Amino acid sequence: MINKLKNKLIVSCQAVDDEPLNDSLVIAKMAYACQVGGAQVLRLSQAEHIKEVKKLINVPIIGLIKQHYLDSEVYITPTIAEVRNLVALNVDIIALDATLRIRAGGQTLGQLFGKIKAEFPKQLLMADCSTILEMQNAQELGFDFVSTTLRGYTNATINQNNIEKDYEFIKAAQKVIKIPLIVEGGIWDPQTAKEILQLGVHAIVVGGAITRPQLIVKHWLEKIFAEKKEDA
Repeated sequence: MINKLKNKLIVSCQAVDDEPLNDSLVIAKMAYACQVGGAQVLRLSQAEHIKEVKKLINVPIIGLIKQHYLDSEVYITPTIAEVRNLVALNVDIIALDATLRIRAGGQTLGQLFGKIKAEFPKQLLMADCSTILEMQNAQELGFDFVSTTLRGYTNATINQNNIEKDYEFIKAAQKVIKIPLIVEGGIWDPQTAKEILQLGVHAIVVGGAITRPQLIVKHWLEKIFAEKKEDA
């Protein structure tokens, strides 16, 4: 499975909460369309969505469940309960928040990781991180992959998720991370994706630029009107 992700474009196909496409049938159709278009790996969230998607697609799935708890900022597969649900769905890889923040109930990442490995020793795990320190910690714990998914989404990394201006961060991570490094966040065009893969990372994830129409339209409008202001 690790080799199947090598040099791949992983398409993130997700919608949660009040997003317009938050519907299992809609997500399933979109995931199928992505597969028809050539996607060989998908990143999916929410058990009901993954269950529906699996009826239509036959490519590897990186699964996660976004669940908010009142006593923690961590929401990507935050507890063993979400992990068990994903294992039951037979996803190929489970992605979870691997920041150093405390989880629901006061649990640490190390404690959660230990529980997962005790129950599901063969399950592949991806560490969604925001800093190189977090990546190093995940690597030491024994994660199979690390990703840059949460860069820009934690208090310590706010406004740092524009990957087009952050190649040095990727290069710095490559110097210390020996397990597969997945780059996600802020990739809005094929040229950027190509350049990042040429840096030697294991794979890239693109979501908003492909599967979130509300973000795609916003991006286009910002580019169009920015150009008009420059012309003026």
